[in-house]
Amino acid sequence: MTSLRLGPGPSPWDSPDRKLPTGELTRYDVQSSPPQSYSINNLELLVDDTGTAVYRGSLKLPDSPELEKVVVKTDFFAETLRQSAFQHEVDMYELHLSSLQGLSIPYCYGLFQHKGEGDKVSSFLVLEDCGDRIKDVSSLANSFKYGYIFHLVNDVYSVFAGRLKALDALYEIHCAGYTHGDLSLHNITNRDGEPFFIDLETAEPHKCEMTERIIVGEERRRIECDEIDICCMLLEIWADVDVKVKDLFVFRRAYLRRENIDFLLSLLIHRNRNTEVFRPFVEQLVEKIEAEREYYRNVPPEKRLILPPAPK
Repeated sequence: MTSLRLGPGPSPWDSPDRKLPTGELTRYDVQSSPPQSYSINNLELLVDDTGTAVYRGSLKLPDSPELEKVVVKTDFFAETLRQSAFQHEVDMYELHLSSLQGLSIPYCYGLFQHKGEGDKVSSFLVLEDCGDRIKDVSSLANSFKYGYIFHLVNDVYSVFAGRLKALDALYEIHCAGYTHGDLSLHNITNRDGEPFFIDLETAEPHKCEMTERIIVGEERRRIECDEIDICCMLLEIWADVDVKVKDLFVFRRAYLRRENIDFLLSLLIHRNRNTEVFRPFVEQLVEKIEAEREYYRNVPPEKRLILPPAPK
């Protein structure tokens, strides 16, 4: 049976008297594998909330002189253990989404378990270190490389390439038949320009109904998959809902239509009772937005940026 031994590491701030287990942890095997002995040292505490502690460390594999950078996720210090959630997550990595390891999700070295007092089982999930978690969507513009399936309609959209690549990584999970289940920037990491989705505790079976590709910068429209829609909003793929006008006032993009010009002028009465002075400016703005709509309507499907139809 494969086992893991942990080197010394810091305890979370609220558990100063409790130390990581020093004995061998046994692997929860989702499929049979030859017995091996792993060890992890140089443990650095990354996350220390009350439910989950996350460490970064160096994994020594048998018969390999190289050390692998890994992340260890554990509920060892939590008041409530989540054995079934960890088992579900490792099943996602090693069974259901195994083909995406190292691509859209980290490579998984296994789930190891510690039996403590009262036969309570705590879990230690060991994953490939796929970089730091994303904190701000604006950082995606420069941190991620272009996706290999992207054909940018216009170079002006190149700043969105990182966001698109992250969205495509989620879509690959959907095409494999599952949702992520807990979307947030906190669950996307960046390693050398490559996005990875982590934290698959709540992933569920899913048949993605996407039939039309998305174009970055188009107005939000109804799409067939709720999680893809949420991810588009999270990554700010859609055009801004509000159009700021020289820091003077703001129009809702949805209202910027030719038939609404008189209504738009009425919104400016607080600036000048003679709103007609704004008509040329508002008409010019409306024509610009309408031209964008027409442009997006006419982009051929094969030149749209991401999300080809899911395989049947």
